[in-house]
Amino acid sequence: MNYAILVDLNSMRLSYDSFAKAIASLDGKIAYAKLYGYNNKRNNDFNSFIKTYGAEVALPVNNRKKVRIDIRQVIDAVTIACTRINVDAFFIICSELDSIAMINSLKKLGKRVIMGIESPSFVAEQCDGYIILERSFPEEEEKKPLPLPRDDKSDDEFLPYSGVKQEKKSDEMDKIKQELKELLDSKRRQKSEIEMGQSVLQLDELLKKYF
Repeated sequence: MNYAILVDLNSMRLSYDSFAKAIASLDGKIAYAKLYGYNNKRNNDFNSFIKTYGAEVALPVNNRKKVRIDIRQVIDAVTIACTRINVDAFFIICSELDSIAMINSLKKLGKRVIMGIESPSFVAEQCDGYIILERSFPEEEEKKPLPLPRDDKSDDEFLPYSGVKQEKKSDEMDKIKQELKELLDSKRRQKSEIEMGQSVLQLDELLKKYF
């Protein structure tokens, strides 16, 4: 059985080792191969495969917001199925979303379809078979903000950027509490004086009105 290998390198975090294991498990020969989203710096470990099988490459495209599948891969798959009579089957790695139409078209044209996937899914079950790909690259961890640079002398500070040392934290905290208490008491006195002044004015108005 002769396979056409169509691989979208942007569809998942795929390493060459994982890809090579999948290729080795196919029950046939490679008649055609093409890699989509190929980047020479990021995917240079695929170069030996490209040279060995004369694989074609397609550079990444930026405008893939509406559909997750590379439309070039879909067009190539149908074109190959219609024009290359020596191709009996396809091994495809792509985003499973939006790929049902391509899979159904290839099967209607009498071609066997094998997909490389990360885990069994409904889409993969529509194919003639699938190969589980090993994830060699772990998911990126959420980027955490870097800590603000600190002077070595401030390692034992109780309040950041205040210069208050750890051994003096009790005295400084008492001082801060006392200052806050005095501030609150001052605000209460001011409020009371204002309210008292308003009451005196109201009483004076009533006296003038009725006496």
